Amino acid sequence: MRILFIACRVPYPPLRGDQVRCFHFLRILSKRHHVTLVTPVVAPINERIRQIIHQLCGRWLPIYKHLSQIITSLIRYPYSPLPLQVLYFYLPAFKKQIQSLLQKETFDVVHVQLARMAPIAEELYNIPKVLDFIDALSLNMRYRGLQTQGPLKWFFYLEAQRMAHYERHLTSLFDQLIVSSPFDQKIIGSCKTLHVVPNGVDTNEFPYIENERKDNLIIFTGRIGYFFNTQAAVYFATKVFPIVLQEVPSARFLIVGADPPRAVQRLANLPNIEVIGYVPRIHSYLSKATIAVSPAQIGTGIQNKVLEAMASGTPVVATSHVLKGIEAKDGEHLLVADDPYQMAYQVIRLLRDSALRYHLARNARQLVEKKYSWERAAAMLDRIYHLARAEKKHTQGDNSI
Repeated sequence: MRILFIACRVPYPPLRGDQVRCFHFLRILSKRHHVTLVTPVVAPINERIRQIIHQLCGRWLPIYKHLSQIITSLIRYPYSPLPLQVLYFYLPAFKKQIQSLLQKETFDVVHVQLARMAPIAEELYNIPKVLDFIDALSLNMRYRGLQTQGPLKWFFYLEAQRMAHYERHLTSLFDQLIVSSPFDQKIIGSCKTLHVVPNGVDTNEFPYIENERKDNLIIFTGRIGYFFNTQAAVYFATKVFPIVLQEVPSARFLIVGADPPRAVQRLANLPNIEVIGYVPRIHSYLSKATIAVSPAQIGTGIQNKVLEAMASGTPVVATSHVLKGIEAKDGEHLLVADDPYQMAYQVIRLLRDSALRYHLARNARQLVEKKYSWERAAAMLDRIYHLARAEKKHTQGDNSI
């Protein structure tokens, strides 16, 4: 199958959730299909990244966008029904280049990642189209509004309304659509062509390690610069960890991930807290930790950080928000806690109980192997491509009558 795969960002290095998903889909799909990747690019790409991208797929076509183009697009915001993030990532010039490509070459399906790039498919009528929402961006914006004060609060609410309307519109524009969790599927709306394709874990990159772990070492991972991860790190460090220290004075809390903002960097001034920042391989830290925490107060989609910890054999304490995207059971695959005292209790309990840690870790790894491999997710995506092609043939047949 010849696949035209359109993403809003270069998928390497895979630091953000959409980059991780894109990276692994390309890695697996390219083994059995010819994939052409198209992405906007805002800065020169070094040769090493170019080589990695070209190894991921059959061909990569970067479309360069300039600051002046972005500004011109954003100026349209007061007069356009489109969300700001769509205006920022997608530029009208992209559509012309894609249409020109389709006039020269034949593809079996177009895969568009995120609603941000969806306008590119507005006028593509004769080719099967699949959209990957990943998560409900409208809900993400609504949550940001709840957590923000001042003029930005008004902006996020407006953006949430625009995105919700746009997401509903897109369900009728594409032949098939996917999302990463049942919760986000419900938010976008009931639609027979909207399917759940979860994220996965590369279990070779995150092998199961049961022994050789540090004592009383708690870890939080992810791209720390992401708003909800920043919020979660500060919450655990200031509300939960002090309670833990009262009972386990030797406990340490590590915050590991790219782009920690100042609010997180300042946490290193607190007792027994280290802010590590970006590391080339998260597993090297996960494999040493006693437990991992996911104290997200709000969130959408599926938590990659939790799947990676579960795959690595690092038992997890998380809020119930995690269970919206992962089919894990409290007490069987992880421990759930939704307020500071309850979370501190579960963390202390797990630090002291090695048998419980082994129980959760083993069950969690089995769950990942059964339901959260990238190979399984890519196989589901493959079936959806075939559904999109069948749907397009059906509608074109109807139109010809």
